[in-house]
Amino acid sequence: MSADSWLTLAVLIGVVVVMARELAPPTVAVLGGTVALFLTGVITAAEAFAGFSNPAPLTIAALYIVAAAVTRTGLLRQPLSAALGSARSDRGALVRLLPGVAAASSFLNNTPIVAMLVPEVSSWAQRRGRSPSRFLMPISFAAIVGGVVTLIGTSTNLLVSGLLE
Repeated sequence: MSADSWLTLAVLIGVVVVMARELAPPTVAVLGGTVALFLTGVITAAEAFAGFSNPAPLTIAALYIVAAAVTRTGLLRQPLSAALGSARSDRGALVRLLPGVAAASSFLNNTPIVAMLVPEVSSWAQRRGRSPSRFLMPISFAAIVGGVVTLIGTSTNLLVSGLLE
């Protein structure tokens, strides 16, 4: 192996150790590894910043901003109350909620959909003395199922599409 290969292996091991021991946040560890490889000349500036040219991560980040805005404004409170409010059982609540989650996830990215629903559904479940986990896992699965319908539905589809371009 060449010196660049050994250096890359050492940096990779260092990044994994830093993340495994939680010495720094994953973003800092990965960015630090990238900078180390750039400064030692193993990778070029174009290679170091190639991931930032892919629009998929920016699209996902923008959708998280939309999710935060929807959560703060309470935009989902009314539709969720209508879907969950009169449910007599956990199963009945899920039957009323999951089709809408899957449908929304086919047109919006599934991760922000779940991020928007977690606080609302959790507070609804706690107000009624029910365990939030009985609702959150099915919501996640419904979002995943709905997300595979379209390109924008899952982060993976977006990233693969960006790489194929």
